[in-house]
Amino acid sequence: METTSTPKYHKVVEFIKNQIRSGQYRVGELLPGQRVLAEALSVSRPSVKRAIDVLEKEGFVECNPSIGSIIKKPVTERLLVGYLVEDLQDPFHLELIRELDILLHEVHGALIAVQGTDDSRLYKTGVTHVVKHHALFSKSKPDRVPTVYIGNVGGKVNMVVSDIKAGMRSLYYHLRELGHTRIAYASPFPEKRDVQLVHLLGTAAQERKNIPERLRFFVDPLDHSTSELTVSKILSSSKPPTALICYNDWVAIAVIHAARTLGLEIPGQLSITGYDDLYVSNLLQAPLTTVRFSREETARKILEILLRGDARSTVTEVVDTKLIVRESTQVPR
Repeated sequence: METTSTPKYHKVVEFIKNQIRSGQYRVGELLPGQRVLAEALSVSRPSVKRAIDVLEKEGFVECNPSIGSIIKKPVTERLLVGYLVEDLQDPFHLELIRELDILLHEVHGALIAVQGTDDSRLYKTGVTHVVKHHALFSKSKPDRVPTVYIGNVGGKVNMVVSDIKAGMRSLYYHLRELGHTRIAYASPFPEKRDVQLVHLLGTAAQERKNIPERLRFFVDPLDHSTSELTVSKILSSSKPPTALICYNDWVAIAVIHAARTLGLEIPGQLSITGYDDLYVSNLLQAPLTTVRFSREETARKILEILLRGDARSTVTEVVDTKLIVRESTQVPR
């Protein structure tokens, strides 16, 4: 991590190397002028000039007074990215890891995926960059290398997020248009950590509706008893919900399996939706209505942020969402 004592020309060196590595600056092309770089990176022109001198000594550029600085060779320095998530069984992360791994190979990088909450294991491997799930963010524990978080966190860090507000609105209004009035919600997180629930409740409140606490369920996709408990509560309720919005497809699939075991008809007695559009979601007995956001685009935005190094301030990149309607939702009986 860059410290306040690090000379400013260092970040210019890293920025230019990252631009070369990512293909933004190509061999044979001219670097942007010193004034342009200085303004873009908020540094002085002497800092830019010193950075270019360093790059010339290292053989990355060739300076010609009458032309400018020409890219001479690609950057082949190691780009080793660590991916930290609490549970590697989560299919969303498996899909994202696959896309990120493909992109890293294109820039001569590599990926190390680790399950858990302790990032020290990653740092011991010598990673140069890290990707973390948003649940692993800690204000009291600063990141040691350039890091990108997947999902919203409370802090000035790099993030790549889906457009959750739009996604939850599309699910809610899809169910309302079908005629559902008793809509429930299932999540693997406590309510205080659940950004999706916040947006869902806000959407419902706009038309003076509500999702009462009795219709908010906890489901751990790795613990079948939690999804079976949810289905049992729905079956035994005097006024059961007719639709269930799930935090993600993984939770939805767990509920669908429990429903099949306990005799709850999907979508006959209960329409169900997910979020993520996993590859398997279209292959279920009742293909899942869900929200899609591109894993490929998410991986690309993550890599773009990582390759910027410390030369820019933190950013939040948003991936668009799209409602995918399938057979798991229908008009209530």
